[in-house]
Amino acid sequence: MASVGDTRPQLRLVSPTASRELALLAAIVVVSIVFATASPYFLTVNNLVQTMRAGLELSIVSAGMTLVIIMGGIDVSVGGIVAVSAIVIGKAYQAGLPVYIVTPLGLMAGTALGAFNGFVTAKLKVPPIIATLGSMYIFSAIMFIVIGGAWISGLPGTLSPLVNGWVGILPASALVIAVVYLIAWIILRKLPFGNHIYAIGCNEQSARLVGINVDRTKIMTYALLGFLAGVAALLYVARLRNVEINIGTTIALEAIAATILGGTNIRGGVGSLLGTLLGVAFIRIMQNGLVLTGVSSLWETVIIGSLLIVVLTADALRNRNNPRAL
Repeated sequence: MASVGDTRPQLRLVSPTASRELALLAAIVVVSIVFATASPYFLTVNNLVQTMRAGLELSIVSAGMTLVIIMGGIDVSVGGIVAVSAIVIGKAYQAGLPVYIVTPLGLMAGTALGAFNGFVTAKLKVPPIIATLGSMYIFSAIMFIVIGGAWISGLPGTLSPLVNGWVGILPASALVIAVVYLIAWIILRKLPFGNHIYAIGCNEQSARLVGINVDRTKIMTYALLGFLAGVAALLYVARLRNVEINIGTTIALEAIAATILGGTNIRGGVGSLLGTLLGVAFIRIMQNGLVLTGVSSLWETVIIGSLLIVVLTADALRNRNNPRAL
């Protein structure tokens, strides 16, 4: 019978996905050279900083998505969670509430919606892809009902320094990303909760047999993703000072893509936060480079989808003779 201790080797941040991370890093270097050759604006400090700021929300959501996928779950509704949280924030600002009330409202909204997904998955035993697909439609409907197809604009920039500010020579957004990933790493590497996430992803039945409260762990992990979606919504509002009607429409696909490209196994049990961060960087660099070189934005989704197919096919071929890895 498997034990919780059996999953401890999976708790390394780099290994066993180091080869994927190195390959992804090499790909980032190659595409950066290509885009730098094609556009004189690509390697400017301003463009690189703006690219990082544009990837801030995706980076934060992807950290939570990594935990969920390591656990063997998935959440395609996270874009809806970001949207609903942003609407709560926008409406709270319009009502004249101060930032110290607006902030927890946005975070609580995201956490509650994430916990709802976890409850449906854990307690009602609905497969994660079905549960979160249903939630995606529910959250999208809520968004359209509340804002009625119009933008929420003219919001205060109280939290803008977290996105657009600088701390010495470093962009504040870089420090925000670093803090989020450090906390996520501590959860996975240093806390029993992180060990439980890996254990469930490796073998849920074995995790139950050794005494792990699987349902509670699932709900908490989805709630944590929802909380991070709430953080992303706060930063989105701080960055743009409005809530657009199409907010969050692509972030779920991009977060899943970044997580899988970074080496997290779609079946659970193996994952890398460093790989996820590299995946986010690769996606945003590709998008920025395509814009600068005049390529239609429609190709962004084609490229991301194609990369996912290639990576998942390669994983399946590599693991075909390794049932434990599957």
